[in-house]
Amino acid sequence: MNRNGCRVLYLDGYTVPDPKVGVPSSDAIGYGITASAVIRDGLRALGLDVVRPRLDAPPTGPGGGPEERLSWILSNYRGVLRALVEDPPDVIFCFHIFASFPAEIRRMLLDLDMSIPVVGYTHGSHWDPTDTFRTETYPGMEVVDLANLHVLDRLLLVSEYMRTTLRDTIGAFNPTVAEEVDAHAAVVGLPLDVDRIDACRTGRRFSRPTVVFNHAPISSKNPELFARVMARVLPHQDVALLITRDFAPWQPGGEAIAELAKRFPGQVILGRDMPLNEYFEALWAADLQVSTATHESLGVSTLEAMYTANCCILPRLGSYPELCDDHPDVLYEVGEGPLEERLRYFLEHPDRRRAVASELQRMTARYHPRVVVRKIFEEVLDVALNRP
Repeated sequence: MNRNGCRVLYLDGYTVPDPKVGVPSSDAIGYGITASAVIRDGLRALGLDVVRPRLDAPPTGPGGGPEERLSWILSNYRGVLRALVEDPPDVIFCFHIFASFPAEIRRMLLDLDMSIPVVGYTHGSHWDPTDTFRTETYPGMEVVDLANLHVLDRLLLVSEYMRTTLRDTIGAFNPTVAEEVDAHAAVVGLPLDVDRIDACRTGRRFSRPTVVFNHAPISSKNPELFARVMARVLPHQDVALLITRDFAPWQPGGEAIAELAKRFPGQVILGRDMPLNEYFEALWAADLQVSTATHESLGVSTLEAMYTANCCILPRLGSYPELCDDHPDVLYEVGEGPLEERLRYFLEHPDRRRAVASELQRMTARYHPRVVVRKIFEEVLDVALNRP
């Protein structure tokens, strides 16, 4: 088989183009739309025959709710079965292995007596102890998550941090399984949708230095800590704050963000789940991005801010040191005091802020589609050419 004869059955994650319907997960309204489309198009450009399963008619309604998402997942499985029976692919590619479970797809292949390699991304895991979103939303599914990792012929990872974490935590549970998972893992990163981001650059700037907080309303992003620090910074600095995601009162950080907006109405801008084009345009107009996350397997929102020439302030944990090459001015030790110090420093030293932003922008070259998609292409072709 050559690459032009390689057919890839590509399984997207569940996405909702209209973020206003209230889907909190970033894979549904963010990177699941942008990065996945870049990968599909890039693999086609490199000569692979990329097809997607034929799905049932979507349910009526605005989408975004649990019933719509679960109906879509079931339809996706039926579409996979149709493809396997009618026109079997050479490789099955799961963009998000906790959306379409590779273990379920492997069962289909075994029942049909078919030998087709399965490639998949994990974008977070029960086996990362800091991934509280996964354990809070899907408690007790650690072994299911491990099964999905284990049955893959090639596991695609977004960072070296993720590889080390999986090796260590699965190894503590079962060293043999950890070795098997690691043996078929490859760190490829995740591509930025640079064409879309570039198209949103207008030259417009905010009227005052602006800090962006572009994280989801979940506990592992620690929005309460961010709000406490900004409550001390906003009264004494000529600075604005843009919250890109919607924070409902019952969600982590919801009350704190609402109080911040009430106290500083002229400085706090509530984006309430901005459409992607408006979001990228705002990133180009901003100056600083802040993370207070306690979990980050890659940090797509931070990479987007870096690419759009924001000076990022990041906690020294997870994949962040990897993203910024351990930059001493960017990383802070987790805590309110160190974060406040970094914020005030960059607000009071605009020349240094712009210089660091330029350094970070150059670092995003490793996440350009031509770099990342080439790595993915090589992994897909490798399993296709070496299938049993």
